[in-house]
Amino acid sequence: MNTIKEYFKNEKAASAILFIAINAAVLYILYFFIKNLGSVLDAVHSVVSSLFSAFSPLFTGLIIAYLISPLVSFIDIKLTRRFCFAPENDPIKRERIYKRCYLISTLITVVLIFSAAAAIICAFAVLIAGSLDIGSFSEMISVVYGYFSAVKSTVSNYISALPDGSIKETASALYTSAYSQLFKSFSGGSLLENLSQIGSTALNIGLGFIVSIYLLKDKSFFKHLWRKLLHLLLPQKQNAVFTEILHDIDGVLSMFIRGAVIDALIVALLSSLALSLYGLPLSVFVGCFAGITNIIPYFGPVLGMIPAFAAGALTEGVGFGAGAVIILFIVQQFDCNFIYPKVVGSTTGLHPLFILLSVSVMGYYGGITYMILAVPLAGIINVFIKRFFISF
Repeated sequence: MNTIKEYFKNEKAASAILFIAINAAVLYILYFFIKNLGSVLDAVHSVVSSLFSAFSPLFTGLIIAYLISPLVSFIDIKLTRRFCFAPENDPIKRERIYKRCYLISTLITVVLIFSAAAAIICAFAVLIAGSLDIGSFSEMISVVYGYFSAVKSTVSNYISALPDGSIKETASALYTSAYSQLFKSFSGGSLLENLSQIGSTALNIGLGFIVSIYLLKDKSFFKHLWRKLLHLLLPQKQNAVFTEILHDIDGVLSMFIRGAVIDALIVALLSSLALSLYGLPLSVFVGCFAGITNIIPYFGPVLGMIPAFAAGALTEGVGFGAGAVIILFIVQQFDCNFIYPKVVGSTTGLHPLFILLSVSVMGYYGGITYMILAVPLAGIINVFIKRFFISF
Protein backbone atom coordinates (compact mmCIF):
# COMPACT_ATOMS: atom_id res chain seq x y z
CA MET A 1 0.00 0.00 0.00
CA ASN A 2 2.83 2.36 0.90
CA THR A 3 4.55 1.48 -2.36
CA ILE A 4 1.46 2.55 -4.34
CA LYS A 5 1.21 5.82 -2.43
CA GLU A 6 4.89 6.54 -3.01
CA TYR A 7 4.49 5.68 -6.69
CA PHE A 8 1.65 8.17 -7.13
CA LYS A 9 3.67 10.84 -5.37
CA ASN A 10 5.87 10.80 -8.45
CA GLU A 11 4.35 13.53 -10.63
CA LYS A 12 5.69 12.13 -13.91
CA ALA A 13 4.32 8.66 -13.20
CA ALA A 14 0.90 10.06 -12.32
CA SER A 15 0.85 12.12 -15.52
CA ALA A 16 1.80 9.08 -17.58
CA ILE A 17 -0.95 6.96 -16.04
CA LEU A 18 -3.49 9.74 -16.55
CA PHE A 19 -2.40 10.12 -20.18
CA ILE A 20 -2.74 6.36 -20.81
CA ALA A 21 -6.16 6.25 -19.13
CA ILE A 22 -7.52 9.18 -21.16
CA ASN A 23 -6.22 7.74 -24.44
CA ALA A 24 -7.66 4.32 -23.61
CA ALA A 25 -11.05 5.90 -22.89
CA VAL A 26 -10.95 7.92 -26.14
CA LEU A 27 -9.96 4.83 -28.15
CA TYR A 28 -12.76 2.80 -26.57
CA ILE A 29 -15.32 5.53 -27.32
CA LEU A 30 -14.02 5.75 -30.90
CA TYR A 31 -14.19 1.95 -31.27
CA PHE A 32 -17.74 1.92 -29.91
CA PHE A 33 -18.75 4.76 -32.23
CA ILE A 34 -17.30 3.05 -35.34
CA LYS A 35 -18.75 -0.33 -34.38
CA ASN A 36 -22.23 1.15 -33.91
CA LEU A 37 -21.96 3.88 -36.56
CA GLY A 38 -25.25 2.99 -38.21
CA SER A 39 -27.15 3.01 -34.91
CA VAL A 40 -25.50 6.28 -33.84
CA LEU A 41 -26.39 8.00 -37.13
CA ASP A 42 -29.96 6.70 -36.92
CA ALA A 43 -30.25 7.96 -33.34
CA VAL A 44 -28.85 11.38 -34.28
CA HIS A 45 -31.20 11.55 -37.26
CA SER A 46 -34.14 10.60 -35.04
CA VAL A 47 -33.31 13.29 -32.46
CA VAL A 48 -32.73 15.96 -35.13
CA SER A 49 -35.96 15.02 -36.93
CA SER A 50 -37.94 15.19 -33.69
CA LEU A 51 -36.50 18.61 -32.81
CA PHE A 52 -37.06 19.88 -36.34
CA SER A 53 -40.67 18.64 -36.31
CA ALA A 54 -41.36 20.21 -32.93
CA PHE A 55 -39.80 23.57 -33.82
CA SER A 56 -40.47 23.42 -37.55
CA PRO A 57 -42.29 26.78 -37.80
CA LEU A 58 -39.44 28.48 -35.91
CA PHE A 59 -36.74 26.94 -38.13
CA THR A 60 -38.76 27.72 -41.24
CA GLY A 61 -39.23 31.30 -40.03
CA LEU A 62 -35.49 31.68 -39.42
CA ILE A 63 -34.71 30.43 -42.94
CA ILE A 64 -37.36 32.67 -44.53
CA ALA A 65 -36.18 35.68 -42.53
CA TYR A 66 -32.59 35.07 -43.62
CA LEU A 67 -33.61 34.69 -47.28
CA ILE A 68 -35.89 37.72 -47.54
CA SER A 69 -33.88 40.04 -45.28
CA PRO A 70 -31.85 41.54 -48.19
CA LEU A 71 -35.06 42.21 -50.15
CA VAL A 72 -36.70 43.80 -47.10
CA SER A 73 -33.68 46.05 -46.57
CA PHE A 74 -33.70 47.04 -50.25
CA ILE A 75 -37.42 47.96 -50.17
CA ASP A 76 -36.94 49.77 -46.86
CA ILE A 77 -34.08 51.95 -48.13
CA LYS A 78 -35.28 52.56 -51.69
CA LEU A 79 -39.02 52.91 -51.07
CA THR A 80 -40.47 52.97 -47.56
CA ARG A 81 -38.09 55.40 -45.85
CA ARG A 82 -38.66 57.99 -48.57
CA PHE A 83 -42.22 58.33 -47.30
CA CYS A 84 -41.31 58.24 -43.61
CA PHE A 85 -40.76 61.73 -42.26
CA ALA A 86 -38.41 61.17 -39.33
CA PRO A 87 -37.20 64.22 -37.34
CA GLU A 88 -33.44 64.65 -37.46
CA ASN A 89 -33.25 66.38 -34.08
CA ASP A 90 -35.02 63.58 -32.15
CA PRO A 91 -33.02 60.30 -32.35
CA ILE A 92 -35.47 58.29 -30.23
CA LYS A 93 -38.50 59.25 -32.29
CA ARG A 94 -36.53 58.77 -35.52
CA GLU A 95 -35.53 55.25 -34.47
CA ARG A 96 -39.16 54.44 -33.59
CA ILE A 97 -40.35 55.65 -37.01
CA TYR A 98 -37.61 53.68 -38.79
CA LYS A 99 -38.73 50.51 -36.97
CA ARG A 100 -42.29 51.06 -38.19
CA CYS A 101 -40.96 51.64 -41.71
CA TYR A 102 -39.02 48.38 -41.54
CA LEU A 103 -42.15 46.54 -40.41
CA ILE A 104 -44.06 48.02 -43.37
CA SER A 105 -41.22 46.96 -45.70
CA THR A 106 -41.40 43.42 -44.29
CA LEU A 107 -45.16 43.24 -44.86
CA ILE A 108 -44.77 44.60 -48.40
CA THR A 109 -42.12 41.94 -49.13
CA VAL A 110 -44.30 39.10 -47.80
CA VAL A 111 -47.32 40.34 -49.80
CA LEU A 112 -45.18 40.56 -52.95
CA ILE A 113 -43.87 37.01 -52.46
CA PHE A 114 -47.34 35.54 -51.90
CA SER A 115 -48.75 37.51 -54.84
CA ALA A 116 -45.95 36.32 -57.12
CA ALA A 117 -46.40 32.70 -55.97
CA ALA A 118 -50.17 32.85 -56.50
CA ALA A 119 -49.72 34.41 -59.95
CA ILE A 120 -47.22 31.71 -60.98
CA ILE A 121 -49.46 28.88 -59.72
CA CYS A 122 -52.52 30.31 -61.50
CA ALA A 123 -50.53 30.85 -64.70
CA PHE A 124 -49.26 27.26 -64.65
CA ALA A 125 -52.77 25.94 -63.88
CA VAL A 126 -54.23 27.84 -66.85
CA LEU A 127 -51.31 26.74 -69.04
CA ILE A 128 -51.71 23.07 -68.10
CA ALA A 129 -55.49 23.16 -68.49
CA GLY A 130 -55.18 24.85 -71.87
CA SER A 131 -52.50 22.47 -73.16
CA LEU A 132 -54.42 19.37 -72.10
CA ASP A 133 -57.77 20.83 -73.21
CA ILE A 134 -59.37 20.29 -69.78
CA GLY A 135 -62.73 21.84 -69.04
CA SER A 136 -63.55 20.47 -65.59
CA PHE A 137 -62.01 18.59 -62.68
CA SER A 138 -63.73 15.31 -63.59
CA GLU A 139 -62.50 15.70 -67.17
CA MET A 140 -58.98 16.28 -65.85
CA ILE A 141 -59.13 13.01 -63.87
CA SER A 142 -60.27 11.07 -66.93
CA VAL A 143 -57.54 12.69 -69.07
CA VAL A 144 -54.83 11.84 -66.53
CA TYR A 145 -55.94 8.21 -66.27
CA GLY A 146 -56.17 8.05 -70.05
CA TYR A 147 -52.59 9.23 -70.32
CA PHE A 148 -51.47 6.67 -67.74
CA SER A 149 -53.16 3.91 -69.75
CA ALA A 150 -51.51 5.12 -72.95
CA VAL A 151 -48.07 5.18 -71.34
CA LYS A 152 -48.63 1.72 -69.84
CA SER A 153 -49.57 0.31 -73.22
CA THR A 154 -46.62 1.99 -75.00
CA VAL A 155 -44.01 0.88 -72.46
CA SER A 156 -45.44 -2.66 -72.38
CA ASN A 157 -45.09 -2.87 -76.17
CA TYR A 158 -41.47 -1.69 -76.01
CA ILE A 159 -40.62 -4.24 -73.30
CA SER A 160 -42.34 -7.03 -75.22
CA ALA A 161 -40.25 -6.18 -78.29
CA LEU A 162 -37.00 -6.68 -76.37
CA PRO A 163 -35.13 -9.98 -76.91
CA ASP A 164 -35.57 -12.60 -74.21
CA GLY A 165 -32.95 -12.48 -71.50
CA SER A 166 -31.84 -10.66 -68.35
CA ILE A 167 -32.33 -7.18 -69.86
CA LYS A 168 -35.98 -7.88 -70.67
CA GLU A 169 -36.58 -9.40 -67.22
CA THR A 170 -34.94 -6.43 -65.46
CA ALA A 171 -36.88 -3.88 -67.56
CA SER A 172 -40.15 -5.72 -66.89
CA ALA A 173 -39.49 -5.85 -63.12
CA LEU A 174 -38.60 -2.14 -62.99
CA TYR A 175 -41.67 -1.21 -65.01
CA THR A 176 -44.01 -3.31 -62.84
CA SER A 177 -42.55 -1.80 -59.63
CA ALA A 178 -42.72 1.79 -60.94
CA TYR A 179 -46.27 1.44 -62.22
CA SER A 180 -47.51 -0.16 -58.99
CA GLN A 181 -45.93 2.64 -56.93
CA LEU A 182 -47.46 5.28 -59.21
CA PHE A 183 -50.88 3.67 -59.02
CA LYS A 184 -50.54 3.36 -55.25
CA SER A 185 -49.72 7.09 -55.00
CA PHE A 186 -52.98 7.98 -56.74
CA SER A 187 -55.14 5.47 -54.83
CA GLY A 188 -57.60 6.69 -52.22
CA GLY A 189 -55.61 6.34 -48.99
CA SER A 190 -52.26 7.43 -50.40
CA LEU A 191 -53.83 10.34 -52.26
CA LEU A 192 -55.45 11.62 -49.06
CA GLU A 193 -52.17 11.13 -47.22
CA ASN A 194 -50.28 13.08 -49.90
CA LEU A 195 -52.87 15.87 -49.84
CA SER A 196 -52.64 15.97 -46.04
CA GLN A 197 -48.85 16.24 -46.25
CA ILE A 198 -49.13 19.07 -48.80
CA GLY A 199 -51.56 20.88 -46.50
CA SER A 200 -49.24 20.40 -43.52
CA THR A 201 -46.30 21.78 -45.50
CA ALA A 202 -48.33 24.77 -46.66
CA LEU A 203 -49.41 25.47 -43.05
CA ASN A 204 -45.81 25.19 -41.87
CA ILE A 205 -44.65 27.67 -44.54
CA GLY A 206 -47.49 30.05 -43.62
CA LEU A 207 -46.55 29.92 -39.93
CA GLY A 208 -42.91 30.33 -40.95
CA PHE A 209 -43.73 33.58 -42.73
CA ILE A 210 -45.55 34.85 -39.63
CA VAL A 211 -42.53 33.98 -37.47
CA SER A 212 -40.21 35.66 -39.98
CA ILE A 213 -42.26 38.88 -39.77
CA TYR A 214 -41.77 39.01 -35.99
CA LEU A 215 -38.07 38.16 -36.33
CA LEU A 216 -37.48 40.90 -38.90
CA LYS A 217 -39.69 43.38 -37.02
CA ASP A 218 -37.39 43.14 -33.99
CA LYS A 219 -34.22 42.41 -35.93
CA SER A 220 -32.05 44.84 -33.96
CA PHE A 221 -33.33 43.44 -30.64
CA PHE A 222 -32.49 39.84 -31.60
CA LYS A 223 -29.06 40.91 -32.86
CA HIS A 224 -28.36 42.63 -29.54
CA LEU A 225 -29.66 39.59 -27.63
CA TRP A 226 -27.44 37.27 -29.69
CA ARG A 227 -24.35 39.39 -28.99
CA LYS A 228 -25.08 39.42 -25.24
CA LEU A 229 -25.61 35.65 -25.26
CA LEU A 230 -22.26 35.09 -26.99
CA HIS A 231 -20.60 37.47 -24.55
CA LEU A 232 -21.98 35.47 -21.60
CA LEU A 233 -21.14 32.03 -23.02
CA LEU A 234 -17.74 32.65 -24.59
CA PRO A 235 -14.58 34.48 -23.53
CA GLN A 236 -13.62 37.51 -25.57
CA LYS A 237 -11.08 35.71 -27.79
CA GLN A 238 -13.37 32.75 -28.57
CA ASN A 239 -16.25 35.16 -29.07
CA ALA A 240 -14.27 37.01 -31.75
CA VAL A 241 -13.32 33.74 -33.48
CA PHE A 242 -16.93 32.48 -33.44
CA THR A 243 -18.16 35.82 -34.82
CA GLU A 244 -15.66 35.54 -37.68
CA ILE A 245 -16.86 32.01 -38.40
CA LEU A 246 -20.48 33.20 -38.55
CA HIS A 247 -19.40 36.00 -40.89
CA ASP A 248 -17.68 33.44 -43.17
CA ILE A 249 -20.79 31.22 -43.11
CA ASP A 250 -23.00 34.18 -44.01
CA GLY A 251 -20.69 34.99 -46.92
CA VAL A 252 -20.73 31.40 -48.23
CA LEU A 253 -24.52 31.09 -47.95
CA SER A 254 -25.20 34.50 -49.51
CA MET A 255 -22.94 33.84 -52.48
CA PHE A 256 -24.31 30.33 -52.98
CA ILE A 257 -27.97 31.40 -52.81
CA ARG A 258 -27.44 34.33 -55.16
CA GLY A 259 -25.49 32.20 -57.64
CA ALA A 260 -27.90 29.24 -57.44
CA VAL A 261 -30.96 31.44 -58.05
CA ILE A 262 -29.36 33.20 -61.03
CA ASP A 263 -28.22 29.86 -62.47
CA ALA A 264 -31.70 28.36 -61.98
CA LEU A 265 -33.32 31.31 -63.79
CA ILE A 266 -30.90 30.97 -66.71
CA VAL A 267 -31.49 27.20 -66.98
CA ALA A 268 -35.27 27.72 -66.77
CA LEU A 269 -35.15 30.34 -69.55
CA LEU A 270 -32.91 28.29 -71.86
CA SER A 271 -34.88 25.07 -71.23
CA SER A 272 -38.25 26.75 -71.84
CA LEU A 273 -36.98 28.36 -75.05
CA ALA A 274 -35.39 25.16 -76.39
CA LEU A 275 -38.41 22.99 -75.55
CA SER A 276 -40.79 25.56 -77.07
CA LEU A 277 -38.83 25.47 -80.33
CA TYR A 278 -38.94 21.66 -80.17
CA GLY A 279 -42.74 21.83 -79.85
CA LEU A 280 -43.11 20.19 -76.45
CA PRO A 281 -46.46 20.86 -74.69
CA LEU A 282 -46.12 22.63 -71.34
CA SER A 283 -42.61 23.72 -72.36
CA VAL A 284 -42.63 26.71 -69.96
CA PHE A 285 -43.75 24.57 -67.03
CA VAL A 286 -41.20 21.84 -67.82
CA GLY A 287 -38.44 24.43 -68.30
CA CYS A 288 -39.17 26.14 -64.98
CA PHE A 289 -39.25 22.77 -63.22
CA ALA A 290 -35.87 21.91 -64.78
CA GLY A 291 -34.48 25.23 -63.53
CA ILE A 292 -35.72 24.62 -59.98
CA THR A 293 -34.43 21.04 -59.78
CA ASN A 294 -31.11 22.18 -61.24
CA ILE A 295 -30.36 23.67 -57.79
CA ILE A 296 -29.79 20.08 -56.58
CA PRO A 297 -26.28 19.03 -57.69
CA TYR A 298 -25.86 15.86 -59.79
CA PHE A 299 -29.35 14.41 -59.17
CA GLY A 300 -31.36 17.56 -59.90
CA PRO A 301 -30.93 17.53 -63.70
CA VAL A 302 -32.15 13.92 -63.80
CA LEU A 303 -35.28 14.88 -61.83
CA GLY A 304 -35.85 17.76 -64.25
CA MET A 305 -35.92 15.36 -67.19
CA ILE A 306 -38.85 13.34 -65.85
CA PRO A 307 -41.64 15.88 -66.67
CA ALA A 308 -40.00 16.53 -70.07
CA PHE A 309 -40.16 12.84 -70.97
CA ALA A 310 -43.68 12.48 -69.55
CA ALA A 311 -45.04 15.50 -71.45
CA GLY A 312 -43.53 14.26 -74.73
CA ALA A 313 -44.42 10.58 -74.27
CA LEU A 314 -48.02 11.31 -73.24
CA THR A 315 -48.72 13.52 -76.26
CA GLU A 316 -46.50 12.41 -79.16
CA GLY A 317 -44.98 9.11 -78.08
CA VAL A 318 -41.92 7.76 -76.32
CA GLY A 319 -39.55 8.86 -79.09
CA PHE A 320 -40.73 12.48 -78.81
CA GLY A 321 -40.26 12.31 -75.03
CA ALA A 322 -36.73 10.95 -75.48
CA GLY A 323 -35.99 13.89 -77.80
CA ALA A 324 -37.12 16.33 -75.08
CA VAL A 325 -34.79 14.59 -72.61
CA ILE A 326 -31.86 14.94 -75.04
CA ILE A 327 -32.58 18.67 -75.43
CA LEU A 328 -32.61 19.15 -71.65
CA PHE A 329 -29.40 17.15 -71.38
CA ILE A 330 -27.70 19.48 -73.88
CA VAL A 331 -28.93 22.57 -71.98
CA GLN A 332 -27.73 21.13 -68.67
CA GLN A 333 -24.31 20.23 -70.09
CA PHE A 334 -23.99 23.78 -71.41
CA ASP A 335 -24.90 25.03 -67.94
CA CYS A 336 -22.44 22.72 -66.16
CA ASN A 337 -19.50 23.60 -68.39
CA PHE A 338 -20.02 27.31 -69.06
CA ILE A 339 -22.75 28.99 -66.97
CA TYR A 340 -22.48 27.38 -63.52
CA PRO A 341 -18.70 27.90 -63.12
CA LYS A 342 -19.08 31.58 -64.06
CA VAL A 343 -22.24 32.36 -62.08
CA VAL A 344 -21.74 30.21 -58.99
CA GLY A 345 -18.03 29.44 -59.30
CA SER A 346 -16.29 28.15 -56.22
CA THR A 347 -18.56 29.97 -53.76
CA THR A 348 -18.58 27.09 -51.28
CA GLY A 349 -14.96 26.04 -51.85
CA LEU A 350 -15.98 22.36 -51.79
CA HIS A 351 -14.38 19.48 -53.64
CA PRO A 352 -16.84 17.81 -56.11
CA LEU A 353 -16.43 14.45 -54.33
CA PHE A 354 -17.40 16.04 -51.00
CA ILE A 355 -20.47 17.61 -52.68
CA LEU A 356 -21.51 14.25 -54.16
CA LEU A 357 -21.06 12.51 -50.80
CA SER A 358 -23.03 15.17 -48.89
CA VAL A 359 -25.90 15.11 -51.43
CA SER A 360 -26.06 11.30 -51.33
CA VAL A 361 -26.09 11.13 -47.52
CA MET A 362 -28.62 13.94 -47.11
CA GLY A 363 -30.83 12.45 -49.83
CA TYR A 364 -30.77 9.08 -48.11
CA TYR A 365 -31.92 10.52 -44.78
CA GLY A 366 -34.27 13.30 -45.89
CA GLY A 367 -35.18 13.07 -49.58
CA ILE A 368 -35.26 15.98 -52.01
CA THR A 369 -35.56 18.70 -49.34
CA TYR A 370 -32.35 17.59 -47.63
CA MET A 371 -30.62 17.22 -51.01
CA ILE A 372 -31.31 20.91 -51.73
CA LEU A 373 -29.84 21.84 -48.34
CA ALA A 374 -26.86 19.49 -48.72
CA VAL A 375 -24.47 21.90 -50.49
CA PRO A 376 -24.99 24.93 -48.19
CA LEU A 377 -24.76 22.67 -45.13
CA ALA A 378 -21.57 21.12 -46.50
CA GLY A 379 -20.29 24.65 -47.10
CA ILE A 380 -20.96 25.50 -43.44
CA ILE A 381 -19.12 22.36 -42.31
CA ASN A 382 -16.25 23.27 -44.62
CA VAL A 383 -15.99 26.70 -42.98
CA PHE A 384 -15.39 25.02 -39.61
CA ILE A 385 -12.95 22.53 -41.14
CA LYS A 386 -10.99 25.31 -42.85
CA ARG A 387 -10.89 27.24 -39.60
CA PHE A 388 -9.74 24.39 -37.36
CA PHE A 389 -8.33 21.65 -39.61
CA ILE A 390 -7.82 21.54 -43.39
CA SER A 391 -9.92 22.42 -46.43
CA PHE A 392 -11.58 19.73 -48.48
